[in-house]
Amino acid sequence: MAGSDESGKGEGTALAKSSQSSDNAGTQEAQWLKYELQDRELDLEIQCQAMQDVLGELEESRNRYAALYDFAPVGYVTFDDKACIREINLTGAKLLGMERSRLLGMPMAVFIAKDSCKKFFDHLRSCRLSEKKVITEVRLASLNTAVTDAQLISMPLLNTNGLDLQYRTIIADTTERKLIEKEISRMDRLHLVGEMAAGIAHEIRNPMTTVRGFLQSFLRKKEFALFNSQLELMISELDRANSIITEYLSLARNKPVNQSRQSLNKIIETLLPLMVSDALLKGMVIVTELSADIPDFCLDVQEMRQLLLNLSRNGFEAMAPGGQLTVGTFIEDKQVVLFIKDQGTGIPAELQQKLGTPFLTTKETGTGLGLPICYSIAHRHNASIDVKTGEAGTTFMVRFSPPSDTAGNI
Repeated sequence: MAGSDESGKGEGTALAKSSQSSDNAGTQEAQWLKYELQDRELDLEIQCQAMQDVLGELEESRNRYAALYDFAPVGYVTFDDKACIREINLTGAKLLGMERSRLLGMPMAVFIAKDSCKKFFDHLRSCRLSEKKVITEVRLASLNTAVTDAQLISMPLLNTNGLDLQYRTIIADTTERKLIEKEISRMDRLHLVGEMAAGIAHEIRNPMTTVRGFLQSFLRKKEFALFNSQLELMISELDRANSIITEYLSLARNKPVNQSRQSLNKIIETLLPLMVSDALLKGMVIVTELSADIPDFCLDVQEMRQLLLNLSRNGFEAMAPGGQLTVGTFIEDKQVVLFIKDQGTGIPAELQQKLGTPFLTTKETGTGLGLPICYSIAHRHNASIDVKTGEAGTTFMVRFSPPSDTAGNI
């Protein structure tokens, strides 16, 4: 029995050692798996962070692209083959005067002025047939915005399936550019007339002066007494011709000017008695609204007098007896503004775009040089002329931009 007990104890001890060894192995394996899982977890965290960084960069890049697309200085539009809007950026939507979401699917022809509809469809047709870039000038119009000049630049584009034709178009607002071009063209015409006058004035005035001298001598002779009225008429016509030549010379680009620091209000006050006299002769009144804050700046006194007389006399001629002409000054956006306001019936729409053109006049005896001279004087003073007109009257505003040494006082 004793041997049997010792044998059983030995076997139990062996089994215990074997079980303990197996447990140790399992613990080590579990520990290794734990470490490996932690490594994998760390790798996943690193990869996840890297992906988040990439997504952040992509989102930032997308936002930059969206901002560049939406807020570009020109409109970007995609048309389908029926000239309906498929895509449009915010600038394009603003040009058309409607929210982007409402524009999608709408025909572009709705926003083209009637006189430009044919040009628009010819534009797309040329683009499709030539398969090249096509540029066309049109006029845009919508319910919410005024008519604007625009340039369309289109390229044909086949969809990814190679079947659906689309047009990628850039719409650029050219209204301001057109106004600048008109202003340059008008000033060029003024300068050309002035230069021509300067070139021939001397040759014309010399014989006119001789003829006028003889006519005056005939007036003093008794034998010509019967012709005095005719002689006086001829002298007055020569004087009128001479004044017209003087007006022409006022249009010259290189006309000498004598600018010095002057008070615009004082120039107006000095000239006021003459303007009041003109008003009384026509049965009208003239009032002034002069701002006390106007600084002194460089002006040519004689040219300012001529500008004031031309604009005021135009105002008198636009009104019926009893009308009031207002001459005033004020400051706006660091500019000194001279304004002359009448109570006439306004300037016809067909003439508004032609103001300042030489020889344009509605008067029977007018030369059409009064306003062109005003524009030339304004140009030589680095000023611009704005016109507001309607049924209640017309206001001419001459906007001066004084140099920085005086602008600081404004």
